[in-house]
Amino acid sequence: MINKQKKIYLVANYSAKPKNPRMTHVKGYIANPENIAWDESVVVTAGLKTKDLMSSRVVLNISEQKVEKNSFGNEKSFYELFEYFYNSSPKDISNALRRLGITVGKKDDPVQQNVQAESQASEGPKPAATGELV
Repeated sequence: MINKQKKIYLVANYSAKPKNPRMTHVKGYIANPENIAWDESVVVTAGLKTKDLMSSRVVLNISEQKVEKNSFGNEKSFYELFEYFYNSSPKDISNALRRLGITVGKKDDPVQQNVQAESQASEGPKPAATGELV
């Protein structure tokens, strides 16, 4: 059972790797951004560890609908960032949120109106929208 006092977070990590590992011996290959591929790892979790906050590139506090960390240097809002991650893997994120007591509404509805979580620890997370999940 999930501890209802913990807030819900979306944590995104990125790692770089060469597109062609056989070419890394060529001087300047890694310095060229066109030769780098990025892996994105996104996790939805109850509670946040200090190491997650320190090592992650993006941390979204879903319970309070705010950006805890965005190290990409852009001023994207919580809703813009959440929508990006949600659109890239809607089923995985919907399932993770549902396990934690949060429901995301229909795909046509704006994310801002459908992603809601109770910020009061005593009540815990509550479903945001009814209807079919994306």
